Amino acid sequence: MENFYDLASKRRSIRKYEDKEIPQSDIEYFIKSAVTAPSGCNSQCWKFVAVKNKDVINQLSEAVVEANNTFYENMVDDKIYIERKGKAATFFKNAPLVIAVFMSKLEYYDPKTTEIFYKKGYDHTSMMSEMSYPDVLSIGAAVQNMLLAIQEKGYGACWMNEPAIAGKRANSILGVSDELKFMSLIPIGYPAYTPRNKTLKDFNQVLKIIE
Repeated sequence: MENFYDLASKRRSIRKYEDKEIPQSDIEYFIKSAVTAPSGCNSQCWKFVAVKNKDVINQLSEAVVEANNTFYENMVDDKIYIERKGKAATFFKNAPLVIAVFMSKLEYYDPKTTEIFYKKGYDHTSMMSEMSYPDVLSIGAAVQNMLLAIQEKGYGACWMNEPAIAGKRANSILGVSDELKFMSLIPIGYPAYTPRNKTLKDFNQVLKIIE
């Protein structure tokens, strides 16, 4: 069995997949691994929707393309650029499995602290910003756990945030409450190619030790 460093260092973003179904047991393993992640105030502020239905995946793709076109129209004269943006945000449609990631509101553990923030003019969003986004960091931790579980099982995946441009449309398509924020899509499948090696920054650039 690989040690953790080997597992993590070999993981790559995969954007092309073989047309092979993923067993239910593996899907559950991915999510069970994700929800063991730490979360701000133990909020566990996540929800996941696993989609195998091709019609639903295509609906998501169409929603992303439409949102992409609407966002960039009248701002970019290059239609080819807009088309490329749409394609880059929708390659997930060719995966046998797509997992949508949603975020719920993080309730801070200390109501008094929340009250003070609000009295100072903060709302929930600005409070989360001031605290370095513990809700978003929680989602990131869960997704990283999921990606490593996917790698461990021999699959490939890609953490996609551009589809979030479709916003509430994704909630509607997937039957998820608008109270949850659509964050990411994770397409998953057996890799259809071998990815290139990744070049990391020099270690001295990312670590400072104070003795």
